[in-house]
Amino acid sequence: MSYVIETVNLSKKYPVLKGYRDILFHPFRKKETPALNNVTIQINEGDIFGLLGPNGAGKTTLIKILCTLVLPSAGSAYVKGYDVTRDEKSIRKLIGYVISEERSFYWRLSGRQNLKFFAKLNNILNREADQRIERLLEFLDLAADAGRMFKDYSTGMRQKLAIARGLLTDPAILFMDEPTNGLDPVSAHNLKLLVKEKLVGEKKKTVIFATHNLRDAEELCNHIAIIQNGEVRIEGTLEDIRSKFNESKRYVMKLRNVEGEVLVKIHNKALVKSMMSVSNGSSGFTEIEFEIGHNNGSLQGFVKEIVDMGGELFSVYEIEPTLEDLFSEIVKAK
Repeated sequence: MSYVIETVNLSKKYPVLKGYRDILFHPFRKKETPALNNVTIQINEGDIFGLLGPNGAGKTTLIKILCTLVLPSAGSAYVKGYDVTRDEKSIRKLIGYVISEERSFYWRLSGRQNLKFFAKLNNILNREADQRIERLLEFLDLAADAGRMFKDYSTGMRQKLAIARGLLTDPAILFMDEPTNGLDPVSAHNLKLLVKEKLVGEKKKTVIFATHNLRDAEELCNHIAIIQNGEVRIEGTLEDIRSKFNESKRYVMKLRNVEGEVLVKIHNKALVKSMMSVSNGSSGFTEIEFEIGHNNGSLQGFVKEIVDMGGELFSVYEIEPTLEDLFSEIVKAK
């Protein structure tokens, strides 16, 4: 299978500034800190691929290598079949890079003037640049504010302008590094809709979305790699990650009009994690959260056991673990 992006055992080390003692006693010894360690990932065309991890995990370093801004120390990386160490010019024609760094814009220029400046840097001819800029301003709902100075833009508008800049060359692949940082919930929601519905849905682009926001990744990405300390801990769809890592399943059982003695018996069962009484008009319900692992028997067996105790069953449903739950388990397992 041909991947739009592929890395094989990709590693990166950065030099560390040596102290006087190291300079004196070990002048020729290299001192380095690892940023990536044997990272292997594959990204399909049309994916919204989430690079998920805490700050300092290596997400930005990986993106910079794939954008040919940083050379790897070891391993291989390919973008549309081009090698990042040899084919940087070909790769840069295919990619756009969106960062949330406001200082990269000129604050006393308007949004349109900023885009014209960056179009010049990308060697886009004036006529073509003007057409692309107007299309992007309309596409991102910035046309009405294009003449305002960047310093007067809201945080959400600045993020949209950063996306417009990343799309100036009409790239097939778009890298987005923490694009929802600093956005209010409404602006963040709108940005995610724009990525999912317009960039990927309409424009059919591939998006690599680096974030430490677990909710963003869960809502947006169809494929996820969790990176910790420069290593990929797990990769796959959310369903794949749940099945690979989550060894037990959690359920909620709702019982109606249960006697106190029966509740005590149920509470003492090893599989029960919590119990809560819920009042619903004249009826009283008890919600029981329980967990069944591979060695704890079956769901049907546990439900039958509770019913045999005298519990009047109302409903049973599974609680799917959130990405936050899985992330915590994956990080703790290191």
